[in-house]
Amino acid sequence: MHDEDIFLMEYFRSKNNGFYIDVGCYHPFEGNNTQCLYKKGWSGMNIDISELSILLFNFARKRDINIFSGISNKEEKLEMFYRKEINMLNTLDEKIAKIHFKNGYLSKSIRSNTLNFFLEKNNINSKIDFLNIDVEGKELEVLESFSIEKFNPTLICIEIHNKEKMYDESLLYLKNNEVYNYLLKHKYKIVWNKKYSFIFEKTV
Repeated sequence: MHDEDIFLMEYFRSKNNGFYIDVGCYHPFEGNNTQCLYKKGWSGMNIDISELSILLFNFARKRDINIFSGISNKEEKLEMFYRKEINMLNTLDEKIAKIHFKNGYLSKSIRSNTLNFFLEKNNINSKIDFLNIDVEGKELEVLESFSIEKFNPTLICIEIHNKEKMYDESLLYLKNNEVYNYLLKHKYKIVWNKKYSFIFEKTV
């Protein structure tokens, strides 16, 4: 969406075999950061709160594991807030829904579990080369729901918004942001950013 895929293709230009996780995958082609890697021969796991999104991934990404679920820090049922069944702004955070869907929105209950649960269920024990998180307000919960030191993603692409001013491009808010500080704590640094989209690289 913001040319993340151009950076990824250059960064992984010599790696034709890899594994990605895409949480909040939305659509296999439109605005998708892992399609370029899939075309290189990679495979991965795609997770979304829209069942229609996952049906599209099942059709377009035969090598991938595609999961209809929310991601949170425990097994639970959560409310999904949406305008259409497939929309890149669908969210589990009602505050974000109120910002994005000024003309109103629908809600329904969906199941949710940890990212660790789905990795273990599908016998994923290896390093993750690329982790993409696009979950409209629940980024920290996704990060905390899996063993970041065990799976040790090389790159993490994530949106980080200023909670007081949604599309603040000054980046001054980062120093007090929980997601940013969580990634710093786990030895990640920013290697690319555009607007509110960031790519972090593991430093050690």
